[in-house]
Amino acid sequence: MSEAEAQPSAPLVEVLDPARRAVAVLPATEVSRQKLMHRAVAVLVFDEPGRLFLRRSAASAGRTPGRWDVPTRGPVLAGESVQDAAVRTLEACLGIHSERLRPMFDLPATPENGNEFLHVFSLTRSENKAEDGTTSEQPDEYGFSSEELGCLLRDFRELVAPRFLLLAEEVSLRGLWRRRP
Repeated sequence: MSEAEAQPSAPLVEVLDPARRAVAVLPATEVSRQKLMHRAVAVLVFDEPGRLFLRRSAASAGRTPGRWDVPTRGPVLAGESVQDAAVRTLEACLGIHSERLRPMFDLPATPENGNEFLHVFSLTRSENKAEDGTTSEQPDEYGFSSEELGCLLRDFRELVAPRFLLLAEEVSLRGLWRRRP
């Protein structure tokens, strides 16, 4: 068996032109490496009181080690709808299966966001409590209230992934932090 046969094939992603027309289909890793235009999804997960769930990336993470970011972001695979991609990404990243995702807005592809046409969804879920009454948050996960998030974005920008800063600025412009999803 050759080395290529031994490795599992990378998922395929449609490369898009500025008018969002598919011009090629390439492995997701190659699209990301070359920063080619493609569709992607992110799911903002809120709890019932309206706190936004973020995750700090591992210290060994490639682009943004130790920074807060949305834990549910991924490419739209070739032939996949953005809704299906959001459901798949949410389940892969957080183990949550929900088809009740609400579309929020779309962001254009720019070099700052990795040339992703980003489709943003939201989900409100009840808090997961263990039998002892504690929440299931891990040390690198946190539910930010709108006030805490504002402080993080204003005073501690260096602790936030640059792609999340772009997303958060768009959400703030639309006044969505004040409204419960």
